[in-house]
Amino acid sequence: MSMPFKKIVDLAVPMTNMNTPVYPGYPQPLRTTFSTIRDNGYASYVWSFVEHVSTHVDAPFHMVARGTTVDKMPLSRYIGHGVVLDFSKKPKRFQIGKKDVEKAIKAAGHAGEVGKGWIVLFHLNYTSKNTTPDWMEHPDITKEAAEYLIGLGIEAVGVDAPGPDHPPFDAHKTLLPKNVVIFENLANLDKLLGKDFLFVGTPIALAGGTAGITRPVALVM
Repeated sequence: MSMPFKKIVDLAVPMTNMNTPVYPGYPQPLRTTFSTIRDNGYASYVWSFVEHVSTHVDAPFHMVARGTTVDKMPLSRYIGHGVVLDFSKKPKRFQIGKKDVEKAIKAAGHAGEVGKGWIVLFHLNYTSKNTTPDWMEHPDITKEAAEYLIGLGIEAVGVDAPGPDHPPFDAHKTLLPKNVVIFENLANLDKLLGKDFLFVGTPIALAGGTAGITRPVALVM
């Protein structure tokens, strides 16, 4: 039986032992051996990592006292119609405003469509810079732009960068209180430009977690 989509695009950055780009000040993921096929008949590892590492999704509890945790968010917040907005040519620390988002949605061919059930992804092209000093120089989604997206009724925002903003974290502090979750460190968004796709990014259900690592995929229609 044929599947109802043309292809699957992997949007995740692999998490590796002591060699994963991390937000400044965060610890590297550490993997240790628990059992081996030779000694135990089965192989397994013990991993130690901060919640906000590699490709992951921020839950409201990350910055909202008593906010919803990653395991308690409705699954509908992690799955939806996807659209990629192209900001890959913008200069360092570019401030993405409401008009920029409106223009980008129109350019993507979805003017008047983006709303409830949609996940808006920003192609900044900074995941490709995650081994360089420029990684932290990505553009910001402004408070104005975040409020506009909230007004549209979207489920989530995602970026191929370490985050959607810099201190004082206006995008985080605007989106998360409204239960709009934030996917960070996405990859391969360039492969989705101009495409219709379903975004699936359900995270690990860490009880009480502020975030959850995930391996999101795009099901291209």
